[in-house]
Amino acid sequence: MAGIGFELKKVLQRGGIVRFIGVSLAGTAIVAGPWLLSVLGIFLIQRYAGLVLTEAPMLFSASIVYCYAFSLMIFSGLHYIFTRQVSDLIYEDKNREAGSALLSFLLFTLAASAAVAAAGILPLKLESALSRPQLFRVSAGALFVAINLNWVLMSFVSLLKSYAGILLVYIGGSLISFLGVLLLGGAYATGGAVLGYAAGQCFTVAVLYAMTLARFRPAGISLAGLFRYLARYRFLFLSGLLYAWATWADKVVFWFAFGARVGGGWMFVFDSYDVPMFFAILTLIPSLIYFTIETETSFYPRLREFLRCVGAETWRRIQEKKRAMIGSLGAGLREQSILQALVSVTLIILAPAVGRALFGPEVNVAALRLVLAAVFFHSLFLSLMIFLFYLELYGRAFVATFVFFAVNLAASVGTALIGGTGLLGLSYIAGGAAGSAAAGIFLSRSIRRIDRTLFIRAAGG
Repeated sequence: MAGIGFELKKVLQRGGIVRFIGVSLAGTAIVAGPWLLSVLGIFLIQRYAGLVLTEAPMLFSASIVYCYAFSLMIFSGLHYIFTRQVSDLIYEDKNREAGSALLSFLLFTLAASAAVAAAGILPLKLESALSRPQLFRVSAGALFVAINLNWVLMSFVSLLKSYAGILLVYIGGSLISFLGVLLLGGAYATGGAVLGYAAGQCFTVAVLYAMTLARFRPAGISLAGLFRYLARYRFLFLSGLLYAWATWADKVVFWFAFGARVGGGWMFVFDSYDVPMFFAILTLIPSLIYFTIETETSFYPRLREFLRCVGAETWRRIQEKKRAMIGSLGAGLREQSILQALVSVTLIILAPAVGRALFGPEVNVAALRLVLAAVFFHSLFLSLMIFLFYLELYGRAFVATFVFFAVNLAASVGTALIGGTGLLGLSYIAGGAAGSAAAGIFLSRSIRRIDRTLFIRAAGG
């Protein structure tokens, strides 16, 4: 992702409000395109779906939320492995091999997500709840598959550096989903609404993949490379998997503890927490853009300079480069944290007005405020985890992610056992804070002795 940041930073340095807006929009599309689509779906459900859906609106809501949740909880670990594989291929200037890796992983994801979708959809007893149950089943399956393919393409298409084009694709997909829900939902009820929403996702997937073919035309199909990387970087896989579990643990617990059962199946929803959470997650975007454009692009050159010095320069020179690297990392994290704190505090203060304007008077303002505060720690944890990845400290990243997951899960279960609906969001805060503390300790200790670690590795110790 550092390459994306450098490109966007070049544009930003030319000055002008138009370029600033363009960079911000491009950064948003790259780091949060699918998130925006998911939140748009929630917004459609809350504001507009009720106008056209006369049957099972809760099932429509649950279908979209569960598709996004389980797409991440099942496949996110493999996304990290795939990203590492493609990064190495691009570094070695093997574009055709990168194209092959993309096509192979897309086909694998398509088949695997279709199987998962069938396992989740077939047990649903929809005949008594829907007028067109088969249309719903097919549409929900297509939606789940398209979402999974979208996650894969999200990071890969950033290599194209066509940021305006990527942004337009996401806007087009969102518009198709919006109109699809309204038009097909009115004509074909809930099954049509899901089909309309899935159409926007499928459009995005098709166009994004078409954009990659000009530069990354595949040479063949093989998953051997992916599985080799999976064996080699198992802690990277586990970190990615547990990170998704950590961010969804409280939602899943509260679905079954406090939520309402959706007619026709095994799903539960808890809008009192789900809606504030989906909105709060979006407030990560400013700090993610800052990380991509500033924090990462300041740290990476200093890390590269330090690595070049090791084994080739004097001890004093190595220490100077190490201090510069550590200083850049600290400054970036500090400034990014200040930005996220400003965003979070402002929205916490404005939560009653913002929540009701976006989601109506039923929004849970107390939960919204708590999850907005939790996002601050989530942002910090995510940045720290990426820096651990930079230093290839995958084992430590896994431990920190496990802390996030375990604390969030345990606190959520505790909240559910005592029936503490007024405490919704505290488990998310606790998990993010604990995970950030663990990641921060690992990163601080490791980067201060990184020169000694490298010397030991070079000596074969």
